Amino acid sequence: MRNKFNWLVIFPIFVLLIVSCNDDWLLYRAGNDYFPLKNGTWWKYESDGVITNIEIQTDTVINNQPCSHWITNFADEYWSKDNGNIKKIILKTVNYNGTDYVLQQNWLLEYEIPFILGNYWTDTFNDTIVILGDTYRIYHTIWRNVVDIADTSVPAGTFFQTYKLEFSETFMLNDSTEQYSGYEWFAPGIGLIKRIINNSDEVLIDYLVK
Repeated sequence: MRNKFNWLVIFPIFVLLIVSCNDDWLLYRAGNDYFPLKNGTWWKYESDGVITNIEIQTDTVINNQPCSHWITNFADEYWSKDNGNIKKIILKTVNYNGTDYVLQQNWLLEYEIPFILGNYWTDTFNDTIVILGDTYRIYHTIWRNVVDIADTSVPAGTFFQTYKLEFSETFMLNDSTEQYSGYEWFAPGIGLIKRIINNSDEVLIDYLVK
């Protein structure tokens, strides 16, 4: 009888502790930014011995959209964060006799924050363009899904409550097709810490978030 009484007392306390911990983790995730865009923030990644450096420069405006200017291994990128929608400007060109002509220049939705387990989103660009008599059929689509929350370790450290996203991307230009798929992990207050793309790992090795 005493054992039964003890169990009746301990079990509600145990449940309360679990619920309290879950609430704490929920507040922890909700209170952090998973896509920081402050000037001076930088990340360094490694994939098969190749280093990728990303640094956020000054804010700017592209196609009437306020955005952040990134330098990724000396290449320009532009990202915007507006009402939880994280978009990247996609620029595709074709070269004729030393002159670049624009095939695609538009914002595509990459992420929706806050991340919520089970949420998914997609965005597509579809157009036909004629340049100097040549016709280009363009189809570009991106899809992502939030599939898990877990602690994740990379060379830069161990990060708690990271969101795991599944993704796929397809770019078609006439008869040519490029396809990418894999997974990404985002850490609270840090951003992207790991990516598996077409079975190749890219991991965060150093960073500075302002």
